[in-house]
Amino acid sequence: MLDLNDICMTFHPGTVNERRALDHVSLHLNDGDFVCVLGSNGAGKSTLLNAISGALQADTGTIVLDGIDLSGRPEHVRSRYMGRLFQDPMRGTAPDMSIVENLGLAYIRGKRMGLGRAIRRQDRVFFRERLAMLGLGLEDRMDQPVGLLSGGQRQALTLLMATIVTPKLLLLDEHTAALDPKTAAVVMELTQKIVSEHHITTIMITHNLRQSLEYGNKMIIMNEGRIVSLLEGEEKQNITIPRLLEMYDLV
Repeated sequence: MLDLNDICMTFHPGTVNERRALDHVSLHLNDGDFVCVLGSNGAGKSTLLNAISGALQADTGTIVLDGIDLSGRPEHVRSRYMGRLFQDPMRGTAPDMSIVENLGLAYIRGKRMGLGRAIRRQDRVFFRERLAMLGLGLEDRMDQPVGLLSGGQRQALTLLMATIVTPKLLLLDEHTAALDPKTAAVVMELTQKIVSEHHITTIMITHNLRQSLEYGNKMIIMNEGRIVSLLEGEEKQNITIPRLLEMYDLV
C-alpha cells in the first residue's frame, strides 16, 4: 500500500552543518496498517513525514502510495491522497472562517472546484452528522469561527477535516502532544474510531510510550535518520515500557 524505498535526505550539504536527516529509509505498509513511530529528538521522525507528504523533497529514493508514484511530486498534489495533523492545534484550520466553511474546504480536497463553490444543504446535513460523531457539541456551533474553539476541539475538528474525504494515508505528527491528558485521551479515542471505521493506513509519531503500546499494529523506532527496529504481531503486542526504554538505550 505504501512503499518507501531507499529514502535519503541531507540538510545543509557541503557545509560544516551537513547532517544526514534520513539515511536509506525503506518501509512497506499494508492497507490499514497503523504504525507508531518512536525516537528521540532529531531521530528523523518528522523529517520522514515531511518527505512522505512532500513538504520536503527527498534527495534519493521512491515513494509509492497505493500504486501511485509520488516521488518528486509537490506537496499540493500529494495532499489529494493524504491527510495530516500537526502538534499545534492551530495548524490545519482557518480561524476566521466558520466550522462549516472549514469543513467545506476540506470536503472539496482533490476536486476541480473553485473556492467559491457554495455549501449545499445536503453538505450541511452531512457535516452536522459527522460533527455529532465527535461528541463535542460542535454540530450546534457550525456557523461559529474556528478561532473560538479550544485546542482539543480544534484538533478534533482538524482530524475530521483530514478524514472527511477518506485519505489513502493519514499522517499524525504528535497530534496530541500539546493537549492536556484528558483532552489527549479523547482525541486519541476519536483517532482510533475514525481510523478503524474507514480502514485508513496511518503513521503516528509519538513520544508517549503508553500510546505506542495501546494503539497501532506496528511500531518503528528511529535513530539518526534510520529505522533501527520494526515491531509487529506478537512482538508489538507483548512489548512493555521497560523493554522500550532498553531499546532506546540500545540505539
